[in-house]
Amino acid sequence: MAIVGNSFKLQRLTFSQSQQMNEYCWYFLDDHFWREYGVHGTGSKTATVNSSDIEYQFQMASQNIYRFQVGNSSYTINFPAMIQTNVQTGMKRKVRRRSRFTPATQNANRVSDAMVHLTQSPPLTSCTWQFKGDDDHWLDYRRQGGGRAVCSLNSQDIEQSYQLNPQGSLQFAAGHFKYTLDFSAMTQTNLLIGTKRAVRRLVTPSLWGASGSVVDKGMWQFMDDSGLWKDYSQPGVRKSIPSQDIEINYQMNPQGSMKLNAGPFVYNLDFSAMTQTNLTTRKVRQVRRL
Repeated sequence: MAIVGNSFKLQRLTFSQSQQMNEYCWYFLDDHFWREYGVHGTGSKTATVNSSDIEYQFQMASQNIYRFQVGNSSYTINFPAMIQTNVQTGMKRKVRRRSRFTPATQNANRVSDAMVHLTQSPPLTSCTWQFKGDDDHWLDYRRQGGGRAVCSLNSQDIEQSYQLNPQGSLQFAAGHFKYTLDFSAMTQTNLLIGTKRAVRRLVTPSLWGASGSVVDKGMWQFMDDSGLWKDYSQPGVRKSIPSQDIEINYQMNPQGSMKLNAGPFVYNLDFSAMTQTNLTTRKVRQVRRL
């Protein structure tokens, strides 16, 4: 686009939340321009993924690294850093996520359908923001409580700022100190003494579908004495709860733990360490979630 002269105005068309559903596009920066993933005509090859595919992966785990193919080349997208890397050559490119403008006349039906869906089911995701404390334990951002200094924000406040600009930052106060929370680096910095702490965002998908029933997801396994993975829900294995019940507890607190019974023994299932401990014999087994 070329602009001649200096008398022009620029505006971004948008609607209020009540009129518009957010739809996001993903772009990478080539040698000169921003190109949308999966759009033909932006290069000699077209990626096997498009914006919808990437957005789905981002919503499921925004702190992960996503891998995809273009021809014979493999690439990764680092969501926290918003960087695309060619696995073979190591070449890196910037990535960005932007909402797509959709006219209200085209969006009316989708808004109506979405409102019906929202009245029938809980929200799809909830997010918890945490920082790493001095003892390497992850602590929630809270306005007050927990024996810590009063903080000026909580997870909901941070999430709102993050959704507006995942590569931005915000400032807040806790006790007598002021801090900057950098979303792109996922760090918290004390503006007075310069101390940095790691920050993370936990995305908890809802376990409830539109029908009101629990979504069947999350298969849990433990490693037996022979080094093989066994399902908690496998027929013939003595257990007190199926994988679905473990998943519900996990979604409620991914860094917590739960107790379960198997025969005469009681076990502690630690989601943070991904271990199962026999509380009588103290034997520890590895646990995994598929």
